[in-house]
Amino acid sequence: MLTKISLTFGSRQILQSIIDKYPERHFKLMQATTHTRKLALFDLSGKDSIFESPVKLTILDSTLDANLNGMFYYQSFQVNGDRQKLLYNTLQKVITEPSDMNGGYLLTVDNKVEATTLVLLTSWENFESLTAWKESESFKSLQNFTSMGSDNSYYDEIYKTVF
Repeated sequence: MLTKISLTFGSRQILQSIIDKYPERHFKLMQATTHTRKLALFDLSGKDSIFESPVKLTILDSTLDANLNGMFYYQSFQVNGDRQKLLYNTLQKVITEPSDMNGGYLLTVDNKVEATTLVLLTSWENFESLTAWKESESFKSLQNFTSMGSDNSYYDEIYKTVF
């Protein structure tokens, strides 16, 4: 069972050299859809990160049949104080509710500066299924946490597989 995920960013040449150097790892090379020059390499092996500048994530919860195939939707949430528990419970509910997602993980960022950051990483077959979910009641439950404000920050990115 997967307990941690790490990712890093870089040029295709650099990321491909990492893939070639560690063929035993389960990597996914992904391209951001809004920033098409932004490439991310996800290490889904569950092993300690081999990246020089990793984003390290620990899995807190997942869907029963978590499957990271297709496109990824990466959402990062940081809230202050009392809202942290509410956010955690909301994210946990989102990944356990039935939807068309291939799989979902609730994660926390592994560094002291961002220890209160929660990440929702979901996988989707296509843009249509992701769009349908973003219009669902399940997604609407996240809307209190998806706007920037004095008590929270939010970031999201859609990644598609690089072939």
